[in-house]
Amino acid sequence: MSERQENAKAAWARARVLVWPERYVLASLPVDRLPEAASLAGSSRGAFAALVVERDEVSLTLSEGSWRAARVAGRSAGPYRVLTIDVDLDLDLCGFLAPLAALLADAGVPIVPQCAFRKDHLLVRDEDLGRATAVLERWIGSCARAAGGSASNG
Repeated sequence: MSERQENAKAAWARARVLVWPERYVLASLPVDRLPEAASLAGSSRGAFAALVVERDEVSLTLSEGSWRAARVAGRSAGPYRVLTIDVDLDLDLCGFLAPLAALLADAGVPIVPQCAFRKDHLLVRDEDLGRATAVLERWIGSCARAAGGSASNG
């Protein structure tokens, strides 16, 4: 196993899976709606929110309830659930999500990764939550066993 793979597995061995309780929407808005999207993301105190701005669109991940209450016109998909991989990651770490993405693909679970400065997050379809969580727990457990530790996930 390469040093990169070992480093990624060591990070997984320390990880926990946190499932946000709300259901979420992934929305696409025109770039000129950025101020509104930023305001919505900023008002999501206590809930997960993500905002990605690019040349062609603004993508917003927001709780279903907040999205409905905002009555924003835009394309949206969901419901999704958000899984946080609760481990602080080094920004130089290579290949962290790759093995999990392959395992989830093998289990028929599509993902929308949303990465932050310290942690990675995954959107999974609401109906795939159980399968996705089981795959994650098995993967973390196998990494912890390989590292000589034990997984303590919640």
